Amino acid sequence: MALSTPIAVAGFNYINGLKLSYTSTTTLTVTAGSCRNSTNVTDISVGLALNVSATQTGVLPVTAGTGSVVISSARAGATGLDTGTIANSTFYAVYVIGDSTQIKAGSALISANLTTPVLPAGYDMFFRIGFVKTNGSAQFLIFRQDGIGLDRWMWYDAPIATDVTAGSSSTYAAVDASAGLPAATPTMVNWYCAFTPTAGDDTLILVPGTSTATLGYATMSGSVAAVLKTGNLICPTDSPSADAIDYKVIGTAVAISVAAYLDQLSV
Repeated sequence: MALSTPIAVAGFNYINGLKLSYTSTTTLTVTAGSCRNSTNVTDISVGLALNVSATQTGVLPVTAGTGSVVISSARAGATGLDTGTIANSTFYAVYVIGDSTQIKAGSALISANLTTPVLPAGYDMFFRIGFVKTNGSAQFLIFRQDGIGLDRWMWYDAPIATDVTAGSSSTYAAVDASAGLPAATPTMVNWYCAFTPTAGDDTLILVPGTSTATLGYATMSGSVAAVLKTGNLICPTDSPSADAIDYKVIGTAVAISVAAYLDQLSV
């Protein structure tokens, strides 16, 4: 029988700190912290001494800092957009980046490539710490990232509409949520829903797009006929595209939007 070779120091996907937050329509902030790189080989660290100004180009010298790095959509490369120019109504991945030789300090950037950024000279590692989206004027949508470790919720200040804005299907019908969900990986979603019941106790029911559940995963009841009912329902999704979830309703004028989603950073 062959003997297995023990692994002395096995790599482990993790993230500490590196919380993403909205600063302005053109800037994002990443707090200090560390994480494993995308191939789970070594670590990337953003130190407490790193202080980057959104009004400058390139990476500033290390100074007594705020414990965060500011990313500006008007800047190219590290602490900016990896390549090209910022676009309207587009999802961007936010990456921390590192140098395995430890010559360059850890930094961050955004990229329209949601899996692999273009790395600036001197950097050879990256790890995605979130997604952000721009509006029709190429400005970052206001958001809040909440959570610790590899599971973090992304909340939008203004829920993003799906393709169901006035739905009335009494049998399960597909919902396309690609406007509010950036990646194809199934995840948990907080759906902001609004519908008008035809009669008291009419219901709106949600299920994942490929589910065969007949009773539904999440249900909202409208107690008063012809009175708009609003609320949030938690339901997992299979993908952001043509069949993210299915809905059916007894009533009319159903509108379903993405209020928040669970971003699983390791997948």
